[in-house]
Amino acid sequence: MLSKRSLKNRFVIELSVSMTTILLFAIIILSIYFSITLKNNIKQNMRDQASYIIERYSSQQEYDESINKKLLKNLSGYEINILSDKNYNRQKGVVGYTHNGRKFFELTKHYPNYNQYVKIVRDISKEERLISNIYSIVLVMVIVSIIFIMLFSYLLSQKLMQPIELLTNRFTNMNESMLEYMDLKDLPIEFLKLGESINLLITKIKTFINYRKELYVGTAHELKTPLAVMRLKNQITLMKYKQQDKIKETLQQNIESIDTLNSMVHNILEYGRAEGAQFEKPQRMNLIKLMATKAEEYELLAQSQNRKFMYHFSVPEFRINVQPLLFMQIFRNFIQNALRFTPENGLVKIETRMDSENFIIEIIDEGIGIDESKDLFAPFFRSQESTGAGLGLFLAQNAAQSMGVVINIENRKDDEQGAVATIRFSLTRFLLKD
Repeated sequence: MLSKRSLKNRFVIELSVSMTTILLFAIIILSIYFSITLKNNIKQNMRDQASYIIERYSSQQEYDESINKKLLKNLSGYEINILSDKNYNRQKGVVGYTHNGRKFFELTKHYPNYNQYVKIVRDISKEERLISNIYSIVLVMVIVSIIFIMLFSYLLSQKLMQPIELLTNRFTNMNESMLEYMDLKDLPIEFLKLGESINLLITKIKTFINYRKELYVGTAHELKTPLAVMRLKNQITLMKYKQQDKIKETLQQNIESIDTLNSMVHNILEYGRAEGAQFEKPQRMNLIKLMATKAEEYELLAQSQNRKFMYHFSVPEFRINVQPLLFMQIFRNFIQNALRFTPENGLVKIETRMDSENFIIEIIDEGIGIDESKDLFAPFFRSQESTGAGLGLFLAQNAAQSMGVVINIENRKDDEQGAVATIRFSLTRFLLKD
């Protein structure tokens, strides 16, 4: 597909070539017509004079003595002679030739009843120079016209491309993570139908997303109720028959299975909520302050799990437009994973830094590390040590894609055991766009 610039350039070139071709054709035709008409008028004038002389004069002497000769001599460039038939070359029509760098027309016409003819020579050098000047003027006009046509084509293309550029800007300014309706104000009437069709499509997409979100949320809630009842009955039975080992083992396994199902239902519920969070309107906030507030809560959680927790923000402030629910889904998932895989008395750290292109958040743990050959963000992927449903990182990746951030998990490079989860905010996207 052609870009806007190439489309505009192509339009200018094609319109310029078309209009120049038409102009050249018209000017050349007019120039040729003028040249032929001028020469035909001279030839016709020579024929009229020859007929007039034949009617009035029978000899050169009679012609020379005629008072009308003064009138004929006023026609500059003409040479008229009445000659005998013995020199008559019987040429037909008017003949052109060049002599001493000058151009002439020659006409000979025979007397009907005499052995003589009249010979008329007309110097057409002035007319040839006039025609040459006309062609020169035409050439200059063509050059000036080409410049004018190109300028006109460019201005016309600018005018014609304005609606397309306006529509393109409306599309560009639409957040791909938020299906906002296109503003049809100031849109040319020719594009109103297209804009209305796009808004209708957005409505249909929103309806579909909302329906799917409600389906996920509703399904999750419906599943949680019987699971809660089953778990409660198993716990009551376990308390009643706690002395019987086989029953106790079976009930304990049932409770673990129910907890796994609850975890899966919870993740489905989170996915449904994430679908709606994608269309959450970004809020202008200090991301450092938000993380500091949440880090205090996770510090208490870490203490309850006998883990150490610390955070250090080298960047005092990072203020951007962000969707808080989506960000917290990523941030919470990474910290919970770090706490889960870090052994007791191990340390989980949150650090921030900034390079020339990105603002970077790192969650560092002291767990056993990861298998970097596996796709950790695939749905339902679980490590052997994990008891979850395997949807947490998948949901975090979806949230990251919706926000336009890049997330990654890799093993530590500082000779310590553990993994590093990274969230990268592109400065070009999140700062320059703001």
